[in-house]
Amino acid sequence: MIGLTFDQGEMQRIAREFDASEKDLRRAYARALSRTARKMRTQARKALREGLDLRAASILKARLRLARMRPRGKKIGAARLWVGANDLPATAFKGRPRQTATGARVGGREFPGAFVGTSADSGKRMVFRRAGRSRLPIFRETVPVQDEVNAVLEGEVFDDMADAFMAAFRAEVRARTIYGVG
Repeated sequence: MIGLTFDQGEMQRIAREFDASEKDLRRAYARALSRTARKMRTQARKALREGLDLRAASILKARLRLARMRPRGKKIGAARLWVGANDLPATAFKGRPRQTATGARVGGREFPGAFVGTSADSGKRMVFRRAGRSRLPIFRETVPVQDEVNAVLEGEVFDDMADAFMAAFRAEVRARTIYGVG
């Protein structure tokens, strides 16, 4: 799990700069956290699609879940982005499945001993592998992506989220104190 920490001194400086009340700060924090979490999910989807060289970002929709913990009492709330990093089907990646002499290939990924066939469900070309030496059963070929997902998220997404939160927090405090929004 990757955690983000925010500079408390910077938050106090912003509060003093705009002479914000405790109520304004709590609401600004909650809204800034929500905005940052949504931005983090969007950037994660884009970065993973490009970093993993996926055909479409729709496969990531069910793999990126945003959970918000609302502020209650003294707790100020939190947000969590869950990323499903289980194996992806071989046909989720860019490229057309092609049969080779040693197996199958999709884009730049090789699958020795696999074969290309048409799926009974969708009628699309897919990469399959036999379970044993007999004709059946066959399974769809998958690619482990957990290490790649972690590298993409740590390298491209989480680096600038603390700065994005502070910018959103400052904008929210400013809007609540100067303009009376909220």
